[in-house]
Amino acid sequence: MSTFPTLAEIEVAKERLAAHLPVTPVSYAASISEKLGKHITIKWDNKFRTGSFKERGALNFLLSLDPATRERGVCTASAGNHALGVSYHSQRLGIPCEIVVPVNAPLVKIERCRKLGAKISYQNSLAEAMVYAQNLARESGITYVPPFDHEHIVQGHGVGALEVLHQVSDFDSIVIPIGGGGYAAGVAATLKQKRPDIFVLGVMSEWAQRIRENPDAYKPGFAPMTIADGIAVKQIGKVTGPLIERFVDKVVAAPETSIAHAIMMLLEHERTVVEGAGAAALAAVMDGHLPDRCKKPVVFVCGSNIDNNLLSRLIEQDMCERGRLLRVNVSLPDRPGMLHQITGIIADQGGNVLQVAHDRFYARLPGYVDVTVVVEVRDRAHGAQVVKHLNDAGLPSQAV
Repeated sequence: MSTFPTLAEIEVAKERLAAHLPVTPVSYAASISEKLGKHITIKWDNKFRTGSFKERGALNFLLSLDPATRERGVCTASAGNHALGVSYHSQRLGIPCEIVVPVNAPLVKIERCRKLGAKISYQNSLAEAMVYAQNLARESGITYVPPFDHEHIVQGHGVGALEVLHQVSDFDSIVIPIGGGGYAAGVAATLKQKRPDIFVLGVMSEWAQRIRENPDAYKPGFAPMTIADGIAVKQIGKVTGPLIERFVDKVVAAPETSIAHAIMMLLEHERTVVEGAGAAALAAVMDGHLPDRCKKPVVFVCGSNIDNNLLSRLIEQDMCERGRLLRVNVSLPDRPGMLHQITGIIADQGGNVLQVAHDRFYARLPGYVDVTVVVEVRDRAHGAQVVKHLNDAGLPSQAV
């Protein structure tokens, strides 16, 4: 690959992809902008058919293959989004496809790959999956499609920068997630050749930062999960690394809690479901990582393939953090009708009982039962009002 992808190469990729991919939309995020004090435009790269930005790079690579190579087939290793891009466009182009995934890859992504006709095999980790897929390619004569570390992948992602330059007339910065670096490298290298004045902020996950600083930090069997699996990559690529170092002005790490809050902000204010990796860029803006001079950022949202169970848990945790859920422990005399009495008080105060748990064995008082009730309330003040009325009725109660 040349020192960096030239504008001519990116334009070729743009023409190559034009017949196959839509231009993803941008929009001004009015409510989020008001909340964060910046004029925020979102580049919705989650609006591809597979719900992921990965389609640009994967398709550009596949279209670069000659007919004989396509006929032999391709393989790749991925935790999900790259696998979706390769599976979908391999099916469209009639290319046999095998995907090697880690055993903890999100089920929603893997099942979609299977439905797209890809053959699926598993390895213990993403690193092992990549080694296995590369060996498979060498031994069988099929072509390995790199998730990020290849010139065609980088050039494909550079097309996103050309789109933004055409779509947004007034911006002073971009914020983009970094996993293996293909996305950020392509966009930043393209953008900086056109607009060197634009500030580029790259966002990795705190999970990735820790493991890059200490590869032995996560022992097998005890590795913590990350909600940003799409950028949970242990190393920046050899092709992408120098490009990020040259064209990305600053790289920061987003904590899991910040990413979770960004997912919820996009759901609440933009009515859009976004996965952890897709929300990482907004998380960095929320945490104040942009310089003060950057008032008009373009925030890249790169994917929407979040597991429904995870999304449900994040919504519930967000409700707890904002005081929308109240968990209250009530000591009751262990006799008939007492549960009816406390639920009646809660209902009278406009609370909605979601869950009830009884504990007789560890009750605080002899002859009593401790009842823990989870109640949906309007806010913290409403929750305090519910607890007060329970205590006023002679039922010892405390929020827990």
